[in-house]
This record gives sequence, C-alpha cells and structure tokens, in this order.
Amino acid sequence: MKLRTWEGRADDQFIQLTEGMVAEETLEDPVDSADFTVEQRGPHHRLITAAPRGHRLGLVLKGHPEQRFIGLGARHGLHVDQAGRHLQLGADRAYTGPDCPPDMLDVGGIPQGDYAPVPFVLSSRGWAAWIENDGHGVRCELGDEVILSTRAAAGPLKVHLFTHPTPAAQLRAFLRLTNSVPPVLPEWAYGFWKSRDIYRHQTEAEAEHAGFREHGIALDAIVLDSPWATQYNTWEFNPHQFPDAPGYLERLREDGVRTVVWVTPWVNVDSREGQYPPDDASAALYRQPAPNYEAEHFVRGADGEPLVAKWWMGKGSPVDFTSPAAEVWWREQAKRVLALGVEGIKADDGEGWYFPDDVRFADGTSGAQAAWAQGLKYRRSMQRALDEVHPETGVLFGRPGWTGQQAVGITWGGDQPSDFWSLKTLVAATLTAAATGFSNWSHDVGGYLGEKLMSRASKELLARWVQFGCFTPLMHAHSRFEQEPWTYDDELLDLYRAHVLRHERLVPYIRAAAATAQRSGLPVIRPLALTDPADVRGWSIADAYGFGPSLWVAPVLEDGARSVHVDLPRGDWIDVHTRVEHAGGGEIDADAPLDRIPVWVRRGALIVTYPAEHVARGLGDTPEHKRPLEATLWGEPRGGRSMARLADGTRIRYDRGEWTVSPARPVSFEVRT
Repeated sequence: MKLRTWEGRADDQFIQLTEGMVAEETLEDPVDSADFTVEQRGPHHRLITAAPRGHRLGLVLKGHPEQRFIGLGARHGLHVDQAGRHLQLGADRAYTGPDCPPDMLDVGGIPQGDYAPVPFVLSSRGWAAWIENDGHGVRCELGDEVILSTRAAAGPLKVHLFTHPTPAAQLRAFLRLTNSVPPVLPEWAYGFWKSRDIYRHQTEAEAEHAGFREHGIALDAIVLDSPWATQYNTWEFNPHQFPDAPGYLERLREDGVRTVVWVTPWVNVDSREGQYPPDDASAALYRQPAPNYEAEHFVRGADGEPLVAKWWMGKGSPVDFTSPAAEVWWREQAKRVLALGVEGIKADDGEGWYFPDDVRFADGTSGAQAAWAQGLKYRRSMQRALDEVHPETGVLFGRPGWTGQQAVGITWGGDQPSDFWSLKTLVAATLTAAATGFSNWSHDVGGYLGEKLMSRASKELLARWVQFGCFTPLMHAHSRFEQEPWTYDDELLDLYRAHVLRHERLVPYIRAAAATAQRSGLPVIRPLALTDPADVRGWSIADAYGFGPSLWVAPVLEDGARSVHVDLPRGDWIDVHTRVEHAGGGEIDADAPLDRIPVWVRRGALIVTYPAEHVARGLGDTPEHKRPLEATLWGEPRGGRSMARLADGTRIRYDRGEWTVSPARPVSFEVRT
C-alpha cells in the first residue's frame, strides 16, 4: 500500500444535452511515497488519509489477476464485474447500443448521465473500500494495480477499508458508517405507478386513470411529470393545464390512487426551451421568469452572483440546500402542494454535473469539494416536507446518487432508450446498485427515451421490460411516448395486466425483504456475490439475480428469444411455471415464451402474497395488518420447518405439516410440490 500523486490539470467536458460528462485529465509522471496515515477504527475497519497535494492523489493497492469488483453505484454497462476498468464516477456512462452512430462509437459512444454513482466498491479478495469525498474526479482504476484517487482540490484523500468476513458484512458496515441504511417505505411505494412525460391537460391524466380501470389493471399512483406547474419550479398547479387540481387529486385518492409530482432543484429565468402545455395561456406563463425566483436562495458563481446555467428545461439557478434559509423556503413551497393531497415527490436531477469547481455554497464549500453532496441534501429536504405533511405515508422518488442516498426514498435508474441493449445495461446497473446498498429501486418500464428517440417501445421489448419491472421493488412505467398497454394488442394487454397483478400480490414478500435490508443492509435485489461470495460466478452474473430471500429471476434480454441460459445458485430450486425441481450450482436452459419470465423459488421457501382479488385494483388503503394473506410452501423444507416474517411483524410458520400465524389474521395455506 502506497500513496501516489500527480501534477496536472482537469479538462472535463459536460454535454448538457445528454447530461454526459467526458472525463479528461492531463497528468505528469506520478510520484510514489508512504506519506499517509492509517487509523484503525475497528477490527475490520481502517481509515487511510493523506493531505491534499499536487493535482491528484490516490491510494495504491496490490492487484490480483483473479480479483473481481462490483458496486460503485449503478454502472450502466453490459457487465457487473468492473475488473480491468479505469472509471471516473459521474463520467462513466455512454450509449453504445444499436442506434449509436459509427462516428460516436469510434470515440466511446454517446456520453449519457451517470445516474446514481457511489464511491464504494466490493472486491472478491476480501475487502471493500469507501472513498470519502464529494467532489468531482473520484476515480477507481481496477487493473494490475488498484488505485483509488481524488483530486486535491476536493480536499484530503480519505479511503475507508473494510475487511469484514463477507461482502454483505462489508456492505452493512459501510451503510451504517455513512447513515445510508435503506428504510422500509409505505406499502404503496412498492406497488405499481404510471406516468407519462407530459399530460397536456387534466383530461389526459383523467383518461389515463380511466384506462387502467376500464382494462382491469391494478394502479397505485399517477405521476405528474414535467410539466404540471406554472413554471419551472413554482410548486403551483398550472390552472390552464389542471383547471381543477384539488378535485382531480381528491377523485384519484377516493379511488385508492395516490398522486406524485415531479420537480427539479432549479428555478428558471427562461423556460422557452423547456416543454410546456400547447395552449397559449400556458405558453405565456412559461415565457416569463418564474415568480418564485429569489436570488438569495441559489448557489453562487465565482463572481458572488447567483449561478445561472442552462439545464434540460431552460435556464435558471439551482437551490442552495446548504443554506438553512433556502432549504426552509423550498420545503415550505413543497408543503403547499402536498397539503392539497399530493403524497409523493419525484425528485429529478440533483447530480453534481451542474456545479463547476468554482461555484460557492452557503456553507463555505466549493463545487470542487461538494458538487456531489448536493443530491442528498436535496433529497432530505423533500423527504422532510413529505414527513411534515404526510407522516409515515409520503414517498420520495429520486434520481441522483452518491454516499447516503440509499437511505432516502426510492432511486430509479434514470433515462433509458427503448431497446434491448439498454434493458441489458439497466439490469446490470440494477445489480451494481444493489451491491452498493440501493434496496428501494425502480426504473422506467419500457424505457423513457423511446426507440431511436423517435417512437415507443416495440411490443416485444415492452413485454420483457414489464416482466423485469414485475420483479423490481417498485414497478413504475414512464415514457415520452404512448406506451399504455391497451394501445398495443390483446396479447400484450393480458401480459401487462397479469404481471402488474403478480407484482401487487408480491408486495408483502417485497416489504419483508425491505425490512431485512433495514436490519442488515442486504437489499431486496440480491446479486449472488452478496449471498454466496464463494461462488465465483456471482461476481460476473449480469443477467439474473435474487429477488428477496427465496426467488431467482432471469429477465429475457434478447429480442425474439424464447428461452434463456441461466446460472442457478447452489441449492435446490423449483421452476415456478413448471414446478420441476433443479439442482443448483450449474447452468440451465429455461423456456421463455413471450408471456413468461423464468423464475425459480428455493426449495422449502415460504412465499407470502396477497390474494389476487384483494389487489386487483391496487393496494388501496386497507391497513397492512388487516389484509388477507396467502402462504405458499414450495417443496418440503430441510428439517421440515420454514418461516416468514413480514414487515408488520406477522410471523407465519410451517412445522412438519402444522401452520401457525402470530398474531392471528386471515391466511390461506398451500403446499406446492
């Protein structure tokens, strides 16, 4: 272990159109030294620190030819193993899929937003590391040498090394140290949400709701995405777009459907390049600066004036959440909308890209030091608003990542094109995010950006994405295009309805896994590297995963595929479709007709679900402890005993043919062989 320093300069380029960062640095020859300190924080925890010097400084560890790495937040690539890669967090995503122009492929693809990065990595060689730094330029070089480095402008180098006995224990130690333990959210946070990029008028949002009811598809929330307000971001319903917002919210709520509103931490001076409803009255509103633009509450540029920058919905200034006055000002505006009956906030944006090194925050830090810390402060402000208006029931849905954001609300995987390449990379990103502690996770079913950015997802892609969404903690469908299932054909509609219902029925199982995450850090989605690190396959499997303690899921990721080749974990597994038992530890070919996603359940597992008729319209408002349950035992367990513990404390036990429930409640029992 040694310290390495470089002189040099950074020339990172931010591509605003795609929110992609191109990392560029000019570095001189490195200098190695032992000028660092080691503090033993516990039997399995060391902190290595070094004072800032030069341009970049890093901790150098010995590599190993068989070493594998997973984590670092949501890595949107085709692989979960990051071995051999040199990556800069916040600048590590590019589209190289089928629609990438050849000239862009030659330069590494189209730079895209690097959603939900986190400076934490797990190694297959028995250690994990957290780089304690919130500035630009955090790098991980995972080759023959392992180099964990930061820029000197961001402050001292601080690397925490964890050597707990297992990767799961290392992850738990990191989450507890950084106050990042994921919470158990209200039931509706694990249901089915529907969104569209823009509802041009209240009647379109009402028609969307009516369509789900007409076609018998369960629904828990409608997300009013951009735009819904009088400007970006005024927290006031646009009366021309939503002429009866309070009545609309009330009618949804009476039908058991919650409302979530979209927001970003910007207030605009110019929204003409953004999107807004097509009526003249709305256009007039968006031609004016936002009426709540108050200069004292924004991040400052190097000149001491409010930073004014272009973002993807116009030009404005970002709120400074390090200022207590600005945070209160922002939160109180949010609470006015929440008081109308809105119960969720979609907190978009918040990544560090938009904060140059020389910006100044109210707490005295600079962009170079704290650009990536702003997303957590933004999330916490929005969650606090929800807690104050809707205690224990409000839900935050956020996009940014970095240390600590695992503990606040749900994170979704950002913007995806609608193609199978993007679905593959999203599944891989889901697994690396899980290995970094993101348990409350979601994504845009069908892809948000569309096929070639011009049209909606194909029927085949939407079917396969719906199936993946079914086995995600929150199932959330969102797109720029018309991707409602009844606009395709009856086959797709039936498949869509069935998988939404299947997800709704799994909610008690999902929340039980979320409760385990809160206790232990082990997320709902479980890469094999976390549950069986001795199985070397687990560090590279990018197309299958554990879902809670007892399910193994293999999404179909190839266009036209009607079977999948799957690695099964060790143990005995039962195919949920055929009920055929398979010995794990090897590979298997599974049939996957269009209406089927391959899923296996661990032999002897007790799976608790809701009856189909109870959640056919959605979760509604029945208190969790009063809901009827179904308990299904899959095969005879070893020793004759099996148990499930739900998030509300209910315990269901099977003991050699006898069932018990504590506390008592309606449960139907079944044994499947």
